[in-house]
Amino acid sequence: MFISRPLFSLALSVLFGEMLFCPELPFSLRFILLLFYLFYLSLLFRKKKQKILLLSLFLFFLSSLHFQNALKRFEKQQECIERVLPLNCTVEGSISYISENETAYRIVLKNCIVNSSLGKKPKELGKEEEEKWEARNNLPFQKIQVLFKKNAQEDSELLYYPGDRIVFHGKFMELSPAMNEGEFSFLQYCKGEGIEAFFLANKTSQASPSPLVQNEILHAMRATLIKNKGEVRENNSSPFLKLLYKLKRQASRDLEKLYPEQQSAFLKSLFLGEKSALSKEEKGLYQEAGIAHILAVSGLHLSLVGGTCFVLLRLLGMELSYASILSSFFVLSFALFTGSSGSTLRAMLMFFVYFFGKNLGRGQDRISSLSLSLLLLLFLQPLFLYSVGFQCSFYSLFLLLLLSLRDGKERRKALSKKWERAKRKKRFTELLRLLPKKIKEGGKELFLFYLGLFPLFSFLQSSLPLYAPLLNLLLLPLLPFIFLLGILSILFSHLPPLFFPLVKLLSQSLSFLLSLFHSLICFSLQLPYSSLLLGKLSLSALFLYLFLFYILFLFPLQSVVKRRRQMQKKEKEKQINSSSLFISLLAIKNICYLKNILSLLFLCIIPLFLPSPPKDLEITALYVGQGDGFLIRKGNFVMTIDNGSSSDKHFPENTLLPYCKAKRIHKIRYALITHSDIDHTSGIQAILEEGSTENYKSNYKLQIENLILPVQAKDDYRYDLLKRLAGRHGARLLYWKNGNSIVYGNKNHSVSGTTPPSDTLPPSGTAPSSDTLPPSGTAPSSDILPPSDTAPSEKSAFLSLRCYYPLTDAPMEEANAHSLGCVLQYGDFSMVFTGDMPEEAEKEMLSAIKKEGQSPSVDIVKLAHHGSKTSSSPIFLSETKGSFALFSYGKNNRYGHPHQITLEKCSYFRLIPLETAKLGEIQIKTDGKKYEIVAPCRVTSSLPAEMPDS
Repeated sequence: MFISRPLFSLALSVLFGEMLFCPELPFSLRFILLLFYLFYLSLLFRKKKQKILLLSLFLFFLSSLHFQNALKRFEKQQECIERVLPLNCTVEGSISYISENETAYRIVLKNCIVNSSLGKKPKELGKEEEEKWEARNNLPFQKIQVLFKKNAQEDSELLYYPGDRIVFHGKFMELSPAMNEGEFSFLQYCKGEGIEAFFLANKTSQASPSPLVQNEILHAMRATLIKNKGEVRENNSSPFLKLLYKLKRQASRDLEKLYPEQQSAFLKSLFLGEKSALSKEEKGLYQEAGIAHILAVSGLHLSLVGGTCFVLLRLLGMELSYASILSSFFVLSFALFTGSSGSTLRAMLMFFVYFFGKNLGRGQDRISSLSLSLLLLLFLQPLFLYSVGFQCSFYSLFLLLLLSLRDGKERRKALSKKWERAKRKKRFTELLRLLPKKIKEGGKELFLFYLGLFPLFSFLQSSLPLYAPLLNLLLLPLLPFIFLLGILSILFSHLPPLFFPLVKLLSQSLSFLLSLFHSLICFSLQLPYSSLLLGKLSLSALFLYLFLFYILFLFPLQSVVKRRRQMQKKEKEKQINSSSLFISLLAIKNICYLKNILSLLFLCIIPLFLPSPPKDLEITALYVGQGDGFLIRKGNFVMTIDNGSSSDKHFPENTLLPYCKAKRIHKIRYALITHSDIDHTSGIQAILEEGSTENYKSNYKLQIENLILPVQAKDDYRYDLLKRLAGRHGARLLYWKNGNSIVYGNKNHSVSGTTPPSDTLPPSGTAPSSDTLPPSGTAPSSDILPPSDTAPSEKSAFLSLRCYYPLTDAPMEEANAHSLGCVLQYGDFSMVFTGDMPEEAEKEMLSAIKKEGQSPSVDIVKLAHHGSKTSSSPIFLSETKGSFALFSYGKNNRYGHPHQITLEKCSYFRLIPLETAKLGEIQIKTDGKKYEIVAPCRVTSSLPAEMPDS
């Protein structure tokens, strides 16, 4: 099926040439992909396709070198940006694309030169100074995206166009990678789009033909004379691109006048490719409903535009060749008009192949045209491999093509012919007779399509919109009408006032259609089980799922068996090998029966592909920016310590909720807040707030059962908001001080939950009492939780978190001074959590631990107050005797955390630093005997550690 298509073999070689050298893929997975590719090459060799084999190998090595060069260049450009990141810079480049919303322009520049110097190169420079100057000036970049904010008094006059050469002044922004699992990676997004840097501009000036460095002072002087909105100085714009941009901007203004804000933003995304006009909530709504593909300009949009144009031209009597050329030009214009994304370019190339084949009188082989598009685009931009839009566009279309080639192809073709014949001859009786079969085939194909998309939904958004198939069936037929009404309303709005009633009728009709469209989406999300939480699949699970799915549901086994039997019959083979004999003896019905059983078994084991709770203890330190955030998990037991950020206002929706979603966390049993500072509370506060989960993320709600606060919070106004939100959320309030603890573990008996335990537990070494009341005076509850498995009780099976500070419930004005100090114990592993407690509190905590006859030594110390010099006293570090010191702080924070004095103390006491700002998310995994520390968001970041002998 594939070997007979040369373009498929060549495209596969280019794809594998990049994937096998992609550093983000685990080495074991790349090894398996290499074996698969070698197997495919062996099939080419067996089929005597030597020329295709040699050409495939040549393209494999060529694409791998091309990909590695592009990757090295991108990494080198990031190093250049790091050198000029804190400096005011200028960027000179040619405008290739402009998009805008109400507040800013997003401008893509190509063939750029970056300078950090405010004037020409000084004459007298030492060798070292000259090297530094060269490293920060005359830096060439291929593609830079500029964010340029509009003036408050911005008028509608166009000031620059694609093709103009322009200079921007401002600062670069770091392309931040995903620092936590489930988080959006801005670095990967820019890499996939070919954007090497992101620039925040504050003004523009003239770009002269002479070198920028020699004229920088003149440029700066001229910049003070112009408005803050950018002015064309050197007009090199292409008349065609200029016309397209003018049309686009005019269409944008027309949509704003004709439709309400929300509807005009949707239509801009649909017609113009301007997704920046959509609010974050609206984008999330479409993503959660499973119809976000409507917002991305791709084959669906180009088929409506290009296909309609071609049909109209043919109906007007135009020759096939001229209609194809004009339609191709129209498709190209629309692709440039909407920004030329990877999915748009793929659809455009396939349209060109279709028109070319139609003029040659040949049918279209969609797999070959898809392969050609992949081949050309990856050579044009090797880093398209990182683009999510590019991946989804090719995968979803390839999946549809495979569905059309699966077993039963002849039967489906015959059914389609009968259906079309009955429609053409208007035989309604026959149509009614064929309708059940048509619905059955369509339903089966739709089910298989979404079964194939299942791992993508899991990998990209960690959830499956259950009603997305029905929603697409209802909404996609409306798109042609939306396009037609939208385009007509824009065109007729430029006619004389006589046509205004018609324009109003068209706009109101479309507005009603869009309201219905939006209502159906909202209604689908309000239905029960509208979204299934899947968690994020690992890469290995994703590839295994796709392999098994193809073998069981898409591989045309019956066709292969039939073809092989026919070949044996024709050649009249007297001697056949054992495999051929085995296949020939199996009847097709038996093969189908076996395949159906295996398919059902596959459907039953799908949950095994999803991420499962850790059997042993897993402690995660999230990178929250400037703040603290910890999650403790064992089985289905989930507990948090703090989770807040003062540097990231959107920490809950950007980091905490995506992480919990990726890990399939439904419920937080205990949320412990060490003290009231915002950099420890903002995430938990957002979860407790009702309004924070009633927007586009309404289908994913985290439930907090218990909120633990310091005992001083009872009468401290700074905790009033948290207490009020906890009451509305339904979380029980617990107030902690020295002596309070939680124990979670297995029971001695097989019947779980027979003994009612308490919230306040006695000191270690004594049996838990069931009649001890919590400090808040509430009724006892199950803090010794029932087991997730029925293994016998062991020392390593119990997880305990015990509070040792504050010692009393006396009020403390300073919030840091009453930070909860706790020790976590799991078998032989222990870790101390200190919040922001100062040195005096650390000493009191040590005294409390010793008073109970416990040893203060631990394996990992979470340093207090983000590594501030006011905490982590020498006596505390010497008594705890940790092997690792965990710092939680934000990059380039204004407080100077961690302080140099604290780093020196850690070095003196031989504590290995674990810094969230450098490693991102840090995971500590232990079975109670040994532990290992990994940073999953870094390519090589494993720090195995063995616990010392006890």
